[in-house]
Amino acid sequence: MSENSFPTTQPGMDNPPALSVSDIITVTIYSVIGIIGVIGNLLVLIVFRLLKSRKSQVNSFILNQALADFTTSLLLITFGLTRIIRHQINHTGGFGEFLCRFWWSRFFVFSCFAVSTFNLTAMSVERFIAVVLPLKYPFIFTKRRTYSIILVVWLIAPGMQWVFPIALYELDKETNSCEFQASWSFQVAGAISGVFLFLWEYFVPVTFMLIAYISILKTLKRKEVQIQGLSQPKTENTPSAQTASSVLPTRQKGIRFNVENDSNDDKRTKAPKPKATSAQVRRRNVTITLFIMFLVYVICWTPNQLTFLQFNLGGALDFNGAWYHITVFMAFLNTCVNPIIYALKHKQFQKGMKEIFRCYGNRVDQSSILSNSVSGTAVD
Repeated sequence: MSENSFPTTQPGMDNPPALSVSDIITVTIYSVIGIIGVIGNLLVLIVFRLLKSRKSQVNSFILNQALADFTTSLLLITFGLTRIIRHQINHTGGFGEFLCRFWWSRFFVFSCFAVSTFNLTAMSVERFIAVVLPLKYPFIFTKRRTYSIILVVWLIAPGMQWVFPIALYELDKETNSCEFQASWSFQVAGAISGVFLFLWEYFVPVTFMLIAYISILKTLKRKEVQIQGLSQPKTENTPSAQTASSVLPTRQKGIRFNVENDSNDDKRTKAPKPKATSAQVRRRNVTITLFIMFLVYVICWTPNQLTFLQFNLGGALDFNGAWYHITVFMAFLNTCVNPIIYALKHKQFQKGMKEIFRCYGNRVDQSSILSNSVSGTAVD
C-alpha cells in the first residue's frame, strides 16, 4: 500500500489495521520535525516581535517566514497524529470527501511550503533593492507595500496545489477509503501539471533568488574593494622627494629640516581609515543570513522536487522506499532549520535572545525588554 493511499474503517471497528512500517516512519518524521519547528519558529516570532527593529521591512518578511514555518510545523504534528487514528475517523459524506482531497493529500502542508518559498523569493528581491539600489529602497519598500506583498504571497503561492487534490485523490463511496490515483486519466495532463508545479514552486523562485543574490554579492564585494581602496595611504614617490629624504637633515637658506617632526606632522594630519557604517554592517549581516537560508532551501528541496518531477512525467516512485522518505525528511527539515541559522548568523536575533534571557533571569517585565531591545533601520 502506497504512502498516499489511506483505506479507512468506520469508528468502533474492533480490529483496525495496524500501522505499516511506512506509516511509522512518516509519523515519526512529521512529529519530530514538527515539534522542533514549532519551538524554534515560535522563539523567532517572539524575539522579532519584541525587538524594536521589527519596524524594518526585512524583519516583516522574516516574521512572515517564521509564521509560515510555524504553521507548517503545527500541521505536520496534526497530520502525524491523525495518521495514527485515521481508521477511527468517519470518512462518509462531504466531510470524508474533504479529508480525502485536502487533508490526506496534505494540501494545507504543501500550501504552507509554497508560501515559505515565495516569501524567501520576496526577501531576496527586498535585499536586492536594499543593497544594489539603496536610494530607491524607501520609495519601493514602504510599510504598506511590504504588507501587501506578504498578503499576495499567501494568496497566490498555493495556486498549483489546487490541481492535485482535485485530480489525483478521490473517495471510494463503497469502502469509504481515500485512494491516491497513481496515474492521470490523461498522461499528457499529468506531465503538464507536474512541469508547471515544478516551475511555479521551485525553478522560477530559485532562479529569481539566484540572480538576486549573485548581484547582491557582487555589489557587496565591489563596495568592500572601494572601502579598502580609500583606506590605503597615498604617498608621493617623486624623485625630488626621494633626493630630499636621502640628504636630510640639511640646511637651505638658514632653515634646518627636521625629518622626524615632518613625519609626526604627517601622522597627525593623516585621514582616518574609512570604515563601514553600523547600518552597512547590519545590512551585510542580514543579507548573508538570508543568502545562507537560500542555500539551505536549495539543498533541502532539490532532491524532492526533482524526484516528483520525474514521477509526474510518468516515472516510477516507490512511496514506501528509502529514497522517498529521505527526500521528504530533507524537504520538511527546512521548516526547522531557519531558527538555527538566525541563532548562528543573525546579530540582531542573537542580541535579542540575550536580552530576553537576561530579562527573564532578572524577572523584568516585557516593557523593559522593549526599551532595551536592539534598534534597527528600515533598510537593514
